[in-house]
Amino acid sequence: MQEINIRYMLDIHRKKISTFLLILMSLATNKTLAQKRDKVIHQADYDAKIVHFGYFLGLSVSNYRIRFTEAYARNSSNATSNGVVISALTSPTNTGLKMGGLMNVTLNPNFDLRIAPTVAIFNRKILVNEDSGILPSREQAWLEIPVFLRYKSMRRGNYRMNMFGGLNMGMETNAINLANKNATRSIPGLRRADFSVEYGVGAEFFRSFFKLAPELHISHGLRNMLRPGQSSTTVTPLSFIDRLNTHTVTFYLYFE
Repeated sequence: MQEINIRYMLDIHRKKISTFLLILMSLATNKTLAQKRDKVIHQADYDAKIVHFGYFLGLSVSNYRIRFTEAYARNSSNATSNGVVISALTSPTNTGLKMGGLMNVTLNPNFDLRIAPTVAIFNRKILVNEDSGILPSREQAWLEIPVFLRYKSMRRGNYRMNMFGGLNMGMETNAINLANKNATRSIPGLRRADFSVEYGVGAEFFRSFFKLAPELHISHGLRNMLRPGQSSTTVTPLSFIDRLNTHTVTFYLYFE
């Protein structure tokens, strides 16, 4: 009788152990399958192709960086134009839009050359005494051609980081004014072409059919946008400005 009870208990424990082992095996199998799904490498041969094309959308904030003349800096409290005391000249930050196409040329596993023709819409202006603008406030359409050299990190799964720098050449096209049948005059006192240095950081997320790449760009204009000799005969607020440079920060979404 005692022997039967011992066998019975052993059978019960054996069944429990078998059930426990089956559960462990099932969990291990499910975990392995999940890991395999997580480790799927999208577009594994992406870098094997030398040239890639894409498009992008961007949201920017931009203004002018102002450097005043020495005479204004020494005597700003008494500076007047047409009887108005010029106590402050400022350039507020305004939002803009950018869009365009991209050509990316792979130079080696770590470096790319990127050319991105861009249509940009800005609304930069300068305020007198933080009240009204001394330049006509209107949207400006620009054609930009930035060229970048990009360094990219080693790819980790479906993700990698990058950093880049380059030069950006831009020209005002007046496309908006042409569309509105307005005169294609440039803003008085300002140049219609700019040249800037641009740099930033970004990331790349590989998906099944495309690559999403958010990037943050910072641009500093190198050219003085103020035309020389604009106020040689009359004193205007522009007479107190020695140099105007553009400054723009843009967040892009690239689709390649």
